[in-house]
Amino acid sequence: MSKKNDNIIRKKKHTKRFRRAVCIFAVIAVVSGGLFAAAYNIFEAKSIEFIGCTHYSDEELRQKIFGGNYVNVLFYKLFGDEDTKIPFIQKYDVETEWPDRLYVTVYEKAIVGCVRYMGCNMYFDKDGIVVESSTEEYENVPEIDGLKFDSIVLNSKLDTGNPDVYNTILELTQSFDKYDIQVDKVYFDSSYNIMLYMGDVKVSLGSSKDFTDRLFELKQLSAKFGSLKGTLYLDNYNGDESSIIFKREK
Repeated sequence: MSKKNDNIIRKKKHTKRFRRAVCIFAVIAVVSGGLFAAAYNIFEAKSIEFIGCTHYSDEELRQKIFGGNYVNVLFYKLFGDEDTKIPFIQKYDVETEWPDRLYVTVYEKAIVGCVRYMGCNMYFDKDGIVVESSTEEYENVPEIDGLKFDSIVLNSKLDTGNPDVYNTILELTQSFDKYDIQVDKVYFDSSYNIMLYMGDVKVSLGSSKDFTDRLFELKQLSAKFGSLKGTLYLDNYNGDESSIIFKREK
């Protein structure tokens, strides 16, 4: 056999192998595409239930945890980041009900207040640990004003020189929730007397640590604030309404 014929035969064999490889690749591509399409449709999340979160809406959580409106259960379990850091969230657990349902349990950080520092809102927990720094203002988290700090460091405790003040803040914020009182700001003066800011009304609570009766009375009175502007004095309230003073402001 001549060398020319031998080259022709080798080229034909190479062409056959190449065509066979192309065919195999095409079959694999078609099968893979079919499997991908099936997975795309079968495992598309038809329902995502969020439990335990008050800071974010379900839509916001969907964006932060899953990155968009479309969520594929299989793809998330295979490639998703299950430890995404989210402000105000300690952690979250994602449970799967195959093929198309997800249940997300959210564990929020126990934030009781925030202080303004260098243009940011520094949010802290019941122990005074700064857990988040944000330029955003969040509802139902009162600003704490009047306390003095040399510096504020994320994940470190606020140093106020008076550790008891955190117990006072916690007691206040728990009472705000209990009595459904909307407070914008809590102000401490140098003697730790407390002033609450509620819209156009300021409420003087004094320095006593037992606020139960005064805050209960405040709940009843706050429904009558309306367009009032001034200062409500509950410093000396002892159950007698005659001890309550309101001074209007023009």
